[in-house]
Amino acid sequence: MTATEDLELIQQLADTADGISAQYFAAGAVPTQTKADGSPVTQADREVEQALRNQLRDSRPGDLVIGEELGSHGTASRRWILDPIDGTANFSAGRPQWSTLLAVEANDEVVTGMISAPALRRRWWASRSAGAWTSSSAGEDRGRREPLAVSSIATLDKATIAIWPLASWVPPQRDAAGRHLVELSANGGPLSDWADACHGAMLVAAGVADAFFHIAADPWDIAAAVPIVEEAGGTFSDLDGGRSLTTRAAIYTNGRIHSQVLDALQSTAAES
Repeated sequence: MTATEDLELIQQLADTADGISAQYFAAGAVPTQTKADGSPVTQADREVEQALRNQLRDSRPGDLVIGEELGSHGTASRRWILDPIDGTANFSAGRPQWSTLLAVEANDEVVTGMISAPALRRRWWASRSAGAWTSSSAGEDRGRREPLAVSSIATLDKATIAIWPLASWVPPQRDAAGRHLVELSANGGPLSDWADACHGAMLVAAGVADAFFHIAADPWDIAAAVPIVEEAGGTFSDLDGGRSLTTRAAIYTNGRIHSQVLDALQSTAAES
């Protein structure tokens, strides 16, 4: 499959997800259940993911699909990584900071990513060598696309840093590392400080923040943002400086301060 075909399909998948989730969101507070890991889930999460899987089964029958709610199905070198509703707590409470995260991975490299936030009327997407883009999105109107570009800040002490999540279930060492990182910077704090943010990495891709430390995250929380940040000129890594999606943390930066962020996080871990 070509990048153009994947981009066309991923926009269609986002349309499908938005159509379902927006209906639930417009109806008011959505009842939640608590999963085994302590995180919330709603019927909308499951319905969106099942609809995306059905669409992929028809459009990409040979690809593997992995999702937050319904597990992994298929075997292939290409896989689709789905988070039907990222920010379920916000979604269920009627707050607009939530989104659907979609990614295509081929040969262990995330090549295409899409983040769609219908309640914020905004989408972000990228494919390798095709740039990173954003547009307004309201129903069928996707708006004019605009290029994304990271900031030019070159030192941590002048940087704006976003971190997330801050929760009781986050490992204390990681929580401390995130808070220390913010203390070393000029400005920043938890993602909730930004009213129109659904994923901290999109602040980096847009040049609003210089780094985002995703303190605790799964592959479906991480993958979609990787090509968007990198095609915008930034850098992604795990805490060891590698590119794993499975180490339960992610760092996205403008690239210029990436090594400084890594050093600060690793030094905090060493002192713990």
